[in-house]
Amino acid sequence: MNAETQIETNPVSLPRFCAYFLWLGSTGFGGPIALAGYMQRDLLERRRWVTKEDYLEGLALAQLAPGPLAAQLAIYLGYLRAGTFGASLVGLAFIGPSFLMYSRSLLPTSGSADCHGCSLLSTESAPLSSRSSQDPHGSWRRWCWARTA
Repeated sequence: MNAETQIETNPVSLPRFCAYFLWLGSTGFGGPIALAGYMQRDLLERRRWVTKEDYLEGLALAQLAPGPLAAQLAIYLGYLRAGTFGASLVGLAFIGPSFLMYSRSLLPTSGSADCHGCSLLSTESAPLSSRSSQDPHGSWRRWCWARTA
């Protein structure tokens, strides 16, 4: 490697690194390529928290593996920062906001204990079978199933 490709990185603590991914996971908009682009702009070019080689290696590995590209890139960068612990924290910080927003949308809207008021999974809006509309707990079962999926 020549001197031009070796750019000095700025030190950053793990909590601050995770805070960036919490922010990106909460406010980032776009597909995985857009989120990977935000990571490149912010972490590589602006803040210089990661090296170009580490970023490109992580991007290549994330593209090779099946699954969510941006999340895998974030987890890889967390792994480089602090091993398995860093990967776990960054993964939770990056994926957590989306999980909470999604799971919040599955909560019952009427507040009834049997969850017949589920807006997304009620028997009126999304019957799974003709039997489910006859089952008084069908929407509750679908809500529980969706929460575990």
